[in-house]
Amino acid sequence: MSTSMGLLISQGDWPALESRFNEMEFVQRLGLVVDLSDPDRPRGDVSKIESYHLGGIGQDFVNGAVTSGVIDIILGLTGLRFAEMGYFATRNLQIDLTLPVEKHGFYVTSRATRRIGKNLFAEATVFNPDGEPRVHATGLVRIGIRKS
Repeated sequence: MSTSMGLLISQGDWPALESRFNEMEFVQRLGLVVDLSDPDRPRGDVSKIESYHLGGIGQDFVNGAVTSGVIDIILGLTGLRFAEMGYFATRNLQIDLTLPVEKHGFYVTSRATRRIGKNLFAEATVFNPDGEPRVHATGLVRIGIRKS
């Protein structure tokens, strides 16, 4: 975590932090827009599906690698509230690709469910644009890896 991001977190400047994430090349390449308007429930939207988002051989569904990447980012952002402890990262991620994610876009929400020591347990759900759940994930975010 860069010093400037740490400063934004300590100041509670969530709009500026949200902008920093949305300027990241990886986030942009995924077509992801991060929403931190409620920092306790990070959200990510992928509203425009491109051909590189699609999986399989000519299928009209979003590739699991794409949804997994977005889930990893959004679930990992549940660690923001603990950034004063130092670096944080997704340590474990279990994804249940319950239903296909159609090519009409999707969004992901996440929330922390429990903290035990430096382990933050979280869950995330992928929804289609109509708000219907498609994918569920649980994960573990390691917080306080080392001071930034």
